[in-house]
Amino acid sequence: MRTMRIVLFSALVVASISGVTLAQSHYTFTSVATGYGYYEPATITNSGDVLFGPPLPTGGEGVLIWHRGTFTAAAKGGQPTYDHGSCWAPPPYDPSDCPVFGYTGYMQMNDAGEVGLVMTRDGINYVPTPWNINLGVYRYNRHSGVIPVMVPGMRAPGGGVFWGSWYLVSVPNNGNVYFSGMTCTTATVTYSTLGCPEGPGVLALGAYKGDPKGKLTAIAKPGDAAPGGSYFDFANQPAADERGDVLFAGHIFSDPCIPNPDLGGCWRSMFLKDGQTGRITTVARIGRPAPRPGKTYTSAGSTTMNAGGDVAFMADFSPANDFSDDAALFYSHGRTTVIAEVGDVMPDGILARVGTSGLDIAMNNAGDVAFDATLTDGTEAVYLWRHGRLSTVVKTGTQTPAGVISDLDDYGLGSASTALSINDTGQVLFVAHVQGGGNGVLMVAAPR
Repeated sequence: MRTMRIVLFSALVVASISGVTLAQSHYTFTSVATGYGYYEPATITNSGDVLFGPPLPTGGEGVLIWHRGTFTAAAKGGQPTYDHGSCWAPPPYDPSDCPVFGYTGYMQMNDAGEVGLVMTRDGINYVPTPWNINLGVYRYNRHSGVIPVMVPGMRAPGGGVFWGSWYLVSVPNNGNVYFSGMTCTTATVTYSTLGCPEGPGVLALGAYKGDPKGKLTAIAKPGDAAPGGSYFDFANQPAADERGDVLFAGHIFSDPCIPNPDLGGCWRSMFLKDGQTGRITTVARIGRPAPRPGKTYTSAGSTTMNAGGDVAFMADFSPANDFSDDAALFYSHGRTTVIAEVGDVMPDGILARVGTSGLDIAMNNAGDVAFDATLTDGTEAVYLWRHGRLSTVVKTGTQTPAGVISDLDDYGLGSASTALSINDTGQVLFVAHVQGGGNGVLMVAAPR
């Protein structure tokens, strides 16, 4: 998961180009937006609407919805929040800039057009600390506009108040918003964090749900019992289905902690909470056997879940946790399948790395999984895994109406790093750069 980056650029140009069928691809490609910088593609719904979060020429980032060539701003940097939440952050933050929207994280939109989003509340002049103090969680639809789900100062389930959030939300079609919330805990943690601004303890993240009526419920929070004994010292990145099952990432106090403040404290394991019984099951846990002989998990993340309760995620098996042996995986009914691992033979080369940005994997309700990867020859590609078979969606050299693809590196990390979304018709949302131009292009690939 990348740290929130500021890339301000002079203009954001949006364009709509008709999809054209090209002989070398099994997909047609439609350009949604072009410009400079990054896009943070979030969702393509089953009706083809697109949600993304680009930087704005006026500063900060926007939450933009594309509908048949028309753009709507759900929220944007510099916009007052009107949320009545508290404003607190350590220096060098200026409280006079709060509460004003600044930068967004990875949001999500369901098929009813409801958007869940996380925004900074310190204006366009500050990017938050790795602890993400003072972030708020909101929902949006075209009738109500932006409504707070959780803002700093709200009472938290289990006691205390919220102080911030983290950059990922989930919004299934039942309208619940699942989010990460920062509270104070007196539980002992294994990582470095800030002390509680008021009272004893330290700041730590938990996973929460906000229903359409405004009720907040804890899914997993610091100090809660974990599978096999011990307890969670943080939890975040929840993703849920309509049944109420919740996939989340987190760390168990008794497990080794490889520090990573951008992920909440440490590199993480992954867990699934049953929406009916409340039972928490381990999906992938640091130090436990991985589904390849002789290998163990050193981290897992990128929570993705469909309406059937299937899970797609990324994990690393390398002893040094340096992603020299990372993989894309599929979990269903207690069984984990490796989709692709470093060194595997892909349809067009040898896999060198799976993803980079942390949200390079997506899944639809049929269990089709899209993910990006970099090959040993430097080629970057997006692949589709369907019923155990891999195929190429787009890659370096693919012709599109916007130009020939040069790379899929949305964040400039040196390898494939585009967040992805795939809907039930098989349309894939991604970002690419084309030859002869420095502008990234937000595209939709539609199967012929």
